[in-house]
Amino acid sequence: MPPKAKANLNSPTPKKAAGSGASGTGASTSNNNNSSSSAKATPAPKSLIVRPAPPQAAKSAMKIFLAADALKALGVASGDLVHLAKAGADRRGIIVAAASGTADQAADIVLITDRLRRVMGLLLGDRVDVTLHAKHPEYAAKVVVSAPVEVCEGEGAAALKEAAAKTLHDVGIVMPGFSFAEGEQELTIVDAAGLPDLKQLSLSDNALDAYRERSNLLTPIFFFDKKKTTVELTSRTRINADLPPQVSYSGIGGLAKQIALLKSKIELPLHRPSLFQRFGMAPDRGFLLHGPPGTGKTMLLRAVAAETNAHVLTINGPSIVSKYLGETESALRGIFAEAVQYQPAIIFVDEIDALVPKRDSDESGEAESRVVSTLLTLMDGMGAGGQVVVVGATNRPNAIDPALRRPGRFGQELEIGIPDAEGRLDILRLMLRDMPHELTEENIVELAGKTHGYVGADLAALCRDAVMAAIQRGLAAGTPEDELAVATSDVDRALVDIRPSAMREIFLETPKVYWTDIGGQDDVKQKLRETIEWPLSHPDTFKRLGVHPPKGILLYGPPGCSKTLTAKALATEAGLNFLAVKGPELFNKFVGESERAVREIFRKARAASPSIIFFDEIDALSSTRGEGEAGGDRVLTSLLNEMDGIEALVGVTILAATNRPEVIDPALMRPGRLDRLVYVAPPNVSARLKILEIQARKMSLADDVDLTQLAARTDGCSGAEVVALCQEAGLKAMNEDLEITGVASRHFEAALTGLKRGITREMVEHYESFSKEGIE
Repeated sequence: MPPKAKANLNSPTPKKAAGSGASGTGASTSNNNNSSSSAKATPAPKSLIVRPAPPQAAKSAMKIFLAADALKALGVASGDLVHLAKAGADRRGIIVAAASGTADQAADIVLITDRLRRVMGLLLGDRVDVTLHAKHPEYAAKVVVSAPVEVCEGEGAAALKEAAAKTLHDVGIVMPGFSFAEGEQELTIVDAAGLPDLKQLSLSDNALDAYRERSNLLTPIFFFDKKKTTVELTSRTRINADLPPQVSYSGIGGLAKQIALLKSKIELPLHRPSLFQRFGMAPDRGFLLHGPPGTGKTMLLRAVAAETNAHVLTINGPSIVSKYLGETESALRGIFAEAVQYQPAIIFVDEIDALVPKRDSDESGEAESRVVSTLLTLMDGMGAGGQVVVVGATNRPNAIDPALRRPGRFGQELEIGIPDAEGRLDILRLMLRDMPHELTEENIVELAGKTHGYVGADLAALCRDAVMAAIQRGLAAGTPEDELAVATSDVDRALVDIRPSAMREIFLETPKVYWTDIGGQDDVKQKLRETIEWPLSHPDTFKRLGVHPPKGILLYGPPGCSKTLTAKALATEAGLNFLAVKGPELFNKFVGESERAVREIFRKARAASPSIIFFDEIDALSSTRGEGEAGGDRVLTSLLNEMDGIEALVGVTILAATNRPEVIDPALMRPGRLDRLVYVAPPNVSARLKILEIQARKMSLADDVDLTQLAARTDGCSGAEVVALCQEAGLKAMNEDLEITGVASRHFEAALTGLKRGITREMVEHYESFSKEGIE
């Protein structure tokens, strides 16, 4: 919410502000010339710490309060207009009036009202820069104020405009983004324009943008005068300014449980520590947020800081690390000292794993060990009665020194995981709330359902790409700018490029294969649907009957019978995150690295669940233990533990394929691991006919080609050999004539003469006997 101003605001009127600004400039110049020794004695502070203005200053809507020494050092007199900007690379800010603060105010403190802090998105504890603003602002010719539709069109609109004009005249300085209350109505300035330049006699279309850029402002500033400025009411809410987004609990989607826990765990120790003293117990002082990147850890902490109105000190991992001995520890002690001085305070340590790694790890040296020890000492010394909370955030919780992860330090660990379908729906609704779009509620629900593994940052990127697609489509079609809106086709285009960030390292762009692209194998398709699709589409039935969905499927059969193709079709049809693992790529010559690769694959699959891990040619990984090399045995043991070990495998399905099922270790094919062993037999006549029909749709065939006859004559062929027959016939036709219009029967006859069948009767009998002995 932007700042509120009441009707009795005690801010400078336009004439007073303009006069004080002029006299202030002269006074500050005189001070600099006549008191140079005093200026040297009190150097201007590099940046000022934001603190709340006292309650009696609440009526001063457009004022900040500085100590007398700070005003003198900055060359600013009380009443001057100053430029207030957040310290850092972005120097854009707002224009306010400077005023003298309290007698005991420190020189590095600036007191800012809650209204101004919300306009700039500032938190208590942020650093800001204050500089003299010498340019005289223009008078506003028009101020557009946002109000509810019923108010704009009601009978009291004229009276409301008159009351708003009086309030803004009392305020004196106005700008887009400024909000005030008039009676029971909440009004916000959404636009303002200056009086015409006397030299140009008219304002160009880009005058406002040019003024904003020249003045380095987040929002343009104007003087208001009832005689020169008109007020208009509008129902639109979009503000013509580059104000920073307001971070609050209501703007975060998919984290309702985490927000409720943080509010109960952080707000009470900060604002009501006496409750804990009554029971003689110290509240939790440390919280560790962990989870994949992009899930909203940093945003959540900024929302907590904004909502609790606490002094915030942020440490960004390596930002305080110094090459000189002892400086890093000294910086940490200074941050904790400031937190104690301005409590209630929150110390937020982002990427904490880079600052305090395990002391016995390869990443830790002597300097890191000293930092860990210093942080341990500081957290233990906060005491039971203080109002200081330390919050760390990381996506590598196991890389932090274990001494920090105990009660009394980071005793509370809160996982900010990948959102589920309900969380993704909540996030998408928030993102689409202020965006022109044509998506129905059903479209949004469907989008949330098929974006498995997407974190909040992925969904934001998805919406951004959808907007880009909508803009490009609109420009190509000549659509007016005010009629542009995101359509479902734009979202579909964005889905092709935006993939889950948790899967980005191991994602494989598999060809789009559908069940209709596979001829026959209806029994295999049905079993895969039961295993993969039913747990997602009918979870209540499984829960009601107390049935656990199968964890894994082993597809076995002769080579070329569509085992791998079936896995690709399953990945496409199910719409799940698909991880394809090639056996040899897991092996590493260094001891322990192969096992780590197996653990990493399952960790990412759990994080991006629901997902499928496909092991092609799994016999290369899972030969019977004792019959292969020791490295292979260790990999197999890791695979067994991940599939059905102490840590439950939830939301992950294992799909494996092999043409040598007899060499696989029996422990892998027991219930609970590879539950279902599915025999993918060579295609029969009807299946071969379907394969030929699928190929015929992609080819140009002559009228004399009889697919039924070809299906009968390819008895004993695998699906791959039937496809190869069609390709060979096409090559024969091209050899005959490059200008030929279609593949004829004679070309298939020629291809049949050279066709070699790789599946023997003994091979089929071997697989059939294994299927009878195995568990089907």
